[in-house]
Amino acid sequence: MSALRRRTVLALAAAAAVVTRPALAQGRTLELIVPYPPGGGNDIGARALAPLLERELGTPVVVQNRPGAGSQIGMGQAARARPDGLTIAYGLWPQTTTLYLDPSRQPGFTRESFTSLALHATDPGAIVVRTDSPLRSLPDMIAAAKARPDDFRMSDNGILGHEHLASIQLQRLAGVGFNQVHFNGAGPALTALLGGQTEAAIFAVGTSAAQLRQGAMRPLAVLAPEPSAFLPGVPTARSQGYDVVAGSTRAFVGPAGLPPEVLDRLAGALERAIKSPEHVERMSQLNIPITFQGPAGFAAYWEEEERTLRPLIAELTRDGRTQ
Repeated sequence: MSALRRRTVLALAAAAAVVTRPALAQGRTLELIVPYPPGGGNDIGARALAPLLERELGTPVVVQNRPGAGSQIGMGQAARARPDGLTIAYGLWPQTTTLYLDPSRQPGFTRESFTSLALHATDPGAIVVRTDSPLRSLPDMIAAAKARPDDFRMSDNGILGHEHLASIQLQRLAGVGFNQVHFNGAGPALTALLGGQTEAAIFAVGTSAAQLRQGAMRPLAVLAPEPSAFLPGVPTARSQGYDVVAGSTRAFVGPAGLPPEVLDRLAGALERAIKSPEHVERMSQLNIPITFQGPAGFAAYWEEEERTLRPLIAELTRDGRTQ
């Protein structure tokens, strides 16, 4: 083969590679869906990572809030997206799992509708009140709720999210009923608590960190096996007589059917961004612990969560409505 012909063949091969390369590699914008309103833990975590993910991919990353129906709208959009690597979502677990396990929701997706990309962080829950609340401990709160059966107002970030499930568990252990108030995300739930519409709430530690630092709220208990390094001196619910452990797991998914090369590129970029020193430092400032797992680890985590939650959700929804 002549040198001229060899150069021509190589040029044509290079051009073909550009044409057939996955869309993600062509510099087009990647949409990162946050299925909650601005201001909550998922929104904060996504926006903290987005610039680093953009740097790793060499592709513009735009965070889009798509709230509604307890994350059903945004996660549904991600599940229906073209599997070209240009749309991913930053979801919340167990909320995503309970959406499709709840027979009344019918969100149009299941675990199989997504490709697991990376587990980012698992943020323990905390029971909090406003700073001016007379409640100083978890037993104080239980006593107040028992004095006003089904009238004590406890808020959560959405039906069958980790906050709601933890509240149900606490009510059962304590033999008390709350007036449970559901909100569409952490932002509205925080506003309601600070505005006096509710008397207590369960949030992930990272979600409530800013208000706790500013002195707007006071934590009564951490819903973790051990005390949180981010809330020194705050006892666990377990140490106060109520064995409730719950938290918010945040992770990245794409639609099912991502080509292997696109999956590898996204997963690799996410891992590098999450483990980068600047992101580790930023998450520490946000009081959100990084608990990274790659696609295989996150997929196994999700399968186990689904197996554990399925009988509980069936119990809670057996009469056709969620308790």
